[in-house]
Amino acid sequence: MKILGFLFYLSVLSLSSFAQSSVLWEIKGNGLTQTSYLLGTLKFTGEKEFFIPKQVSSKMNECKVFAIEDQVDHHAQHELNKAVHFPKGESLSTALSAGDYKKVQVFFEKEFGIKKSTFDSKYSIIKPLTLSILMTRLSLGEKVKFYDIELLLAAKKKKLTTYSLESIDREAQAINAYPIYNQVKALLHSIDNFEKQKAEFKKMMEQYPQESLEEIFQYTLHPVENNPIFVEEFYYKRNAEWLPKIEKMMKENPSFITVGASHLEGEKGLLKLLTDKGYILNPIPVTK
Repeated sequence: MKILGFLFYLSVLSLSSFAQSSVLWEIKGNGLTQTSYLLGTLKFTGEKEFFIPKQVSSKMNECKVFAIEDQVDHHAQHELNKAVHFPKGESLSTALSAGDYKKVQVFFEKEFGIKKSTFDSKYSIIKPLTLSILMTRLSLGEKVKFYDIELLLAAKKKKLTTYSLESIDREAQAINAYPIYNQVKALLHSIDNFEKQKAEFKKMMEQYPQESLEEIFQYTLHPVENNPIFVEEFYYKRNAEWLPKIEKMMKENPSFITVGASHLEGEKGLLKLLTDKGYILNPIPVTK
């Protein structure tokens, strides 16, 4: 299970002028001889709601290189799972008060039918932020599709050269930079507001890709309550690290880059960073 797949889309502190536009962008200018493309995706969606828009498939056909955020092979997922689990000897029971631990355990039993013994042995060892997003996955009650994996498979069928923008260790580092105290707050907040979050995610899932970046961001405000530490560590710093890699790809070959939609928006989002470097970005309408 790709647990980090559930850690998608956090809002930024201030939204830029890109907020109401498309999830798919063409990139030109600043010395580029061929057009490249940038796509913001949901990390996962229900199997019956999943689709690859025809505009995305068409633009991928124009490219030679395809890139996603991070590795998705077996070793990478093993390392990532280690990052989102507590170290040996620690668990939710050591991070939460006895009363809050009971609250979480009872919620999982009532909401998802997970018995106490199963929660204690399997779920309590997952770090709180990951557990809060896992709740959304469990609420679907169906199989899911991960956009990065499905698009990677499509790119390989088209015989594109494929890359990842970072190693899984870097993503794990970003997760662990968010203090457990703040993660606990995110978990308890999600439980207290779960019905609202569930309804909003269902709407977002059904309306993607027409849903605006701003509306996607607003959904993700719920778990972390716009915590600046997580915004900086998980999005802003990684965006800055990806930028020179993306530029190099685009200068060498027409490239199709896909990342979580949260990485596009904001004062330090990829759309703003690329524009500031002199590239011309134009939205491409995407339909079902």
